[in-house]
Amino acid sequence: MSDPIERVDIGRASLYRGNALDVLTQIGAVDTILSDPVWPNCPTGLIAGSEDPPRLWQETMRVMRIPTRLVVVLRGDSDPRFLAPVPTALPFFRLIHLPYTIPAFVGRKLGRDEIAYWFGDPIRPGRGRNLIPSRAPAAQPTDARTNGHPCSRALKHFDWLVEWTSDPGETILDPFMGSGTTGVAAMRLGRRFIGIEIDPKWFDLACRQIDQAERQGVLFDGPAIPRPGRSRNPTATAGVTPMLPLLDRRPP
Repeated sequence: MSDPIERVDIGRASLYRGNALDVLTQIGAVDTILSDPVWPNCPTGLIAGSEDPPRLWQETMRVMRIPTRLVVVLRGDSDPRFLAPVPTALPFFRLIHLPYTIPAFVGRKLGRDEIAYWFGDPIRPGRGRNLIPSRAPAAQPTDARTNGHPCSRALKHFDWLVEWTSDPGETILDPFMGSGTTGVAAMRLGRRFIGIEIDPKWFDLACRQIDQAERQGVLFDGPAIPRPGRSRNPTATAGVTPMLPLLDRRPP
């Protein structure tokens, strides 16, 4: 029997504490999946759920509903064969370099830069986005001491990825949200967000950071969207209510 699943709704975000393999079967189709899946070469060692990353990723690809776009962020020294389970229904579209302002050696390799692999459809042209760059602006590395997460991501990179791989009002899913960087970027840019995290510590951190971003309102793409508020359901079980009603609702 699966462990209970907790759902927290924060404005346009719905966050789940539980196993992604359990939650994904209950979620309807989304516009973009944007995630940095757990990987074994995290600089500070294994984190929760990363004991067998290839198997976990393969199972995730098996149970998820095919999105319009899938964007996978991996460290520059990760084996790209990790991406083999990506469904053939999502053709490869673009590789994007995510550079950092301060390089760092991992052993004998410069290992801090990351690569975003984009599969599926491109976004609709317009608003100066007719030519999609293959390189994001350089970002300052996120110090693990900032929020305690061993593999924190640069918000500047995820702001950029959210802007380029989705349109305002669309739904972004991160099945391995960690400290919630993807969700924060989604809130800042007027998207809806679904996040899943198995570790209670990082789930609570993600809730706090996404709640703060939602309170600040949308920074771009027009005026701030009123907050529907925050609710928490600690008694929810593995039979999660399907997300289709949420996905059909548009922000005012």
